[in-house]
Amino acid sequence: MGLLGSLLLCCVLLLPGSALGQNTTLKDNGLTKLVQWDETSLFINGEPIFIFSGEFHYWRIPNPSLYLDIFQKIRATGYNAISVYFHWGFHSPNPETFDFETPAHDLQPVFDAAKQAGLWVIARPGPYLHAETTAGGFPAWLISIDIEVRTNETLYTEAWKEYIAKIGPIIARNQITVNNGPVILAQIENEYRSGERHTFIGADEYMEDLSISFKKAGIVVPIFHNDFNKNIRGGSWNPRDYQGVLDLYGLDSYPRGFDCGNPQRNFNIDTGYHRHFAAVGYGGPGFMPEFQGGAFDPWAGPGYEKCADMVGPEFVDVYYKNNLAQGATMHSYYMIFGGTNWGHVATPVVYTSYDYGSGITEGRLLRDRANESKLLGLFTRVTRSVLHAPQVANSTVKTYTPNSAAFVTELRNKQDNSGYYLVRSSNTNSTDTKQFTLNVDTSAGALTLPSSNGSIVLEGRQTKIITTDYSAGSTKLLYSTAEIATWTVVDGKDVILFYLNKGQAGGIAVMGAQNDIQVNGAGAVSGKQGNGALILSFVQAEGLTVVELPKATLLLADRPTAYKFWAPGVKLAYYEPPQEQVLVSGPYLVRNATISGRTLNLIGDINADTKLEVFANSTYSEITWNGKRVHTQKSSYGSRVADLSGPRLKSLNIPSLNSTHTRWKVMDSLPEIDPKFDDSTWVVADKNSSTNEYYPPKTLPVLYAGEYGYHTGFTIYRGRFNAGNGTGPQAVALEVWGGAAFGFTAWLNGKYLGHHAGTPDPKGFIATNYTFANHTLQSENILVILADRMGYERDDGVFGDPYSTKKPRGIRAASLLPSGTFTKWTLQGNVGQETFDDPVRAPYNEDGLYAERIGAHFPGYDDSKWKSGSPMEGFQGADVKFYRTVIDLDLPKDWDVPLGFNFKIKNGTSARAELFVNGWQFGKYVGDIGPQTMFPVFPGIIHLRGKNTIAIALWGQHEVECKFEELYIAPLDVFESGYGPVETEGLTPGYIEGRKKYEIKHPPTKN
Repeated sequence: MGLLGSLLLCCVLLLPGSALGQNTTLKDNGLTKLVQWDETSLFINGEPIFIFSGEFHYWRIPNPSLYLDIFQKIRATGYNAISVYFHWGFHSPNPETFDFETPAHDLQPVFDAAKQAGLWVIARPGPYLHAETTAGGFPAWLISIDIEVRTNETLYTEAWKEYIAKIGPIIARNQITVNNGPVILAQIENEYRSGERHTFIGADEYMEDLSISFKKAGIVVPIFHNDFNKNIRGGSWNPRDYQGVLDLYGLDSYPRGFDCGNPQRNFNIDTGYHRHFAAVGYGGPGFMPEFQGGAFDPWAGPGYEKCADMVGPEFVDVYYKNNLAQGATMHSYYMIFGGTNWGHVATPVVYTSYDYGSGITEGRLLRDRANESKLLGLFTRVTRSVLHAPQVANSTVKTYTPNSAAFVTELRNKQDNSGYYLVRSSNTNSTDTKQFTLNVDTSAGALTLPSSNGSIVLEGRQTKIITTDYSAGSTKLLYSTAEIATWTVVDGKDVILFYLNKGQAGGIAVMGAQNDIQVNGAGAVSGKQGNGALILSFVQAEGLTVVELPKATLLLADRPTAYKFWAPGVKLAYYEPPQEQVLVSGPYLVRNATISGRTLNLIGDINADTKLEVFANSTYSEITWNGKRVHTQKSSYGSRVADLSGPRLKSLNIPSLNSTHTRWKVMDSLPEIDPKFDDSTWVVADKNSSTNEYYPPKTLPVLYAGEYGYHTGFTIYRGRFNAGNGTGPQAVALEVWGGAAFGFTAWLNGKYLGHHAGTPDPKGFIATNYTFANHTLQSENILVILADRMGYERDDGVFGDPYSTKKPRGIRAASLLPSGTFTKWTLQGNVGQETFDDPVRAPYNEDGLYAERIGAHFPGYDDSKWKSGSPMEGFQGADVKFYRTVIDLDLPKDWDVPLGFNFKIKNGTSARAELFVNGWQFGKYVGDIGPQTMFPVFPGIIHLRGKNTIAIALWGQHEVECKFEELYIAPLDVFESGYGPVETEGLTPGYIEGRKKYEIKHPPTKN
């Protein structure tokens, strides 16, 4: 089948593996026929595939041995693909370096894990991403030079071409064309303007050049672009208009926006996608490379659980099914797993967590939205006919129900006559219950459902897919008002899983069946003959009701019970026919199923005592769970059941961080505020012209940290000036830029002068004056400023500001009032500037604090001469202290225990803290702004079995007591897991001897 598709450029196929029977003209890009398309769907190896994908960022989970863990969860919850942004800045800390080899930077584990999990990959290497990451994925060095990004400007072109020349072949060798690799599509750029709405110079030439460069690097799979919202663009980068540049058209959409503080507002769906795709008219399927799968939460936001509420199960049920109703057969949801903005990965709009309210939490737990999307993902996986069932009518042109509160969209496959009636509330904001009857067309003629007295029900914000003439194996359903999740074949019988909300009435008509049923479970089911079918009527009970027919077994589940079902294929392939699935109910997660002889091996996770139920062929004489044989009993309807014991918490022992048994050490991490501090080795700020023509300095010398090679986190400035003869300086005027939530503190001659605690204001800068009235000036005076930064801005050219990445970081203006001149400025940031002695964690991990420069955050650093002191005791005054301790963990090797660090600083304190775990900065706490107080840390970053170096930099921004009131590690959940041990080799390198040269032999004593 796939071979036939590979023989012709544009071929006519009889669709394989289905009862569709239509001839379809397939298109391809002339470079490969392994990925083709027609007007309604993508074809992979000649097979029509419904793309159900989720966004994943490897650089937000810097432990490659966890990729497979996440991918198995993605696959298990109904997805068959992942979309991956590849981060130029993460791999290129300076223009001469491209690191695709060191741990966490090596890309091959991403592709290998995707292939192992059975997930195709949609590759999105940019060069620009957005993604709420610093500079939108551009390298920091790139935006710190005089260059116009996202244009056809020469310097930018040379830079991105070198990047594509490096990363392109890595993607290319993992394409489907090479040993059945996972990469099936590639995206160029992201959310970019075209046509009359150009913001960028030479946009057409730039995009054409990108497409050529991708192909030159060996990328032969179809190329697309992600168009930013049809209401703004109206069909940018249409392959019809850009032939040879793009093959597929993609549209992104975030219909609920990002106001997580009001999770129940704005439940209005967009019904214009269908018209939009038709208007684009490029002859390809409806493709949404980014559809809302969550929302980012800004500084001072309500927290990610509110975002999860906003895009919870009812959002999935209504919005994702609306996409299907609108004709989209290629979906990718942003995000499926958000991960962590460790170090200084984030752009200023977001904080450390990038949980995103997504289906898989930052702590790698499953939310119910993942289970809800699983129901649709499994349905589209086994329902080929819906791929070629375009919208034929809806309630605006045809009367389907007398109740106008219900809106119906009809999809119809004209070849097999299968029908899909997607019924939702006409007003999707409504939370009322709607009862209605539905007029449908079937092979038995026009019918009104339900066939008996009663009605179909929508409870609040709900959508139902009501099917007609649906085939599941050899079983044909004339109709079903219960939704279908999935099906398989067990010992020659079709096993079909249906779901409804508890208490809702359902009707299922099985063609050719007789009223010979056996019912097991709590529900009551009645049968009658009609229209050549056995019509089963029931009210959904809690739990599972099983209806046995001679040739089929119907599983009737309420929604929570359906959530507990898993449908792994036994061959771990990208696509497996429904007959090769087994149905498993009960465990928290079933990762996969494999066969060894006559043994069915199930791998998964449980967090409590669980009843395992398996629907699989009797040829599997034994069943194992995580490698251990389970003793099963056969149910009256043929399934096999067993009891699984969950983890016992009494075995869990996590050390306290705030007890007398925890030996904390402390050192001063801001010796630079002492006037006697020797900064002779620091960078001298001596530039009198800036590369930033869009936000030029207001005073000289240039004090933008990036122009001196410092791009992350805390930067320390020391400015010298003379006192004058009584008419000299009396105050200083500062304008400091750092992005939303940034802050700074100033000292004069070693004494606190003033501070900016920070605000969530996205403008990200402050102009303020500080008087010297309470300070005695010396002949030479030292002004010290410790300034935070929250990453570089994203490029907002799509919104009309193509220069936002140029917003400076550092001091834009520093003037002495009413007169006076700074005689010298020096500054200090991370060790090495754009060259790193710690390539594993580079380039976003470290900043300019003294403790980091000397390597005190690394495992193995010698702190034997430090004083004892705990962050629970804290200190008085504006200062930075660095705390360090080592803890031992010894958790059972077959357990997965996601851990989170919990912080709370004393109220009324403007303070910031950075958390380091085994050298990795995994938390940035800003007490005045929030909202984050719990910081998950991935296994492998924290060693679940072994020693862990925990360090905290605590910055008291003003002259009050600064200390923690809460500081502890807690499990997010506890699982017995079949995933296996998480590797740590090479991921947490220890102390670097070369850092000794940065230590002060005789630290000065502060005034």
